[in-house]
Amino acid sequence: MNPAAPTPAPIHDIVGPIWVFPYPVWMVVAATLVALLLIAALFFGIRSLVKRKRPPTPQEIALAALEQLRKNTDGVEPYAFGVTVSDTLRAYIRAQHGLAATTLTSMEFLESIRDNPVFTPNEKSGLAVFLEGTDLLKFARTGAGPSEMISLLETAGRLVRGEVQPDRKAGGAKP
Repeated sequence: MNPAAPTPAPIHDIVGPIWVFPYPVWMVVAATLVALLLIAALFFGIRSLVKRKRPPTPQEIALAALEQLRKNTDGVEPYAFGVTVSDTLRAYIRAQHGLAATTLTSMEFLESIRDNPVFTPNEKSGLAVFLEGTDLLKFARTGAGPSEMISLLETAGRLVRGEVQPDRKAGGAKP
């Protein structure tokens, strides 16, 4: 007899692998949120480090110094006030316009800007009045009350802001 032939095993179609995700959905969502937060923190952190604070302009420096001087006018000696307010404006002119305002006398400076188009005629008149007032405080040691000091501060502030109006002393008419 013929030994019985073994029955072949049934052949099934090949099926692709069954994908099984190893992590719960809540873990994936939490990890994604944490990753997004880290990326945002890194982005804004680097951005703030790269973004540098701009240095103050000469105008901002001068206006801040004049404001500080205005707060301290009570009881200040007129000579010291004249030196400080004059130095502040002269330092501004040097930094802003590149003129030798800090190394020249008032007369030399006014002569050097006579034909300079950097300043308008009103600004030149205002500078002349201002420098005359501060020179009286510095060199003639004249006295000055709070109103005269405030007037010099206001003139300096207008010069720095470019809002100078001519004064009667300088030959201009008040508007």
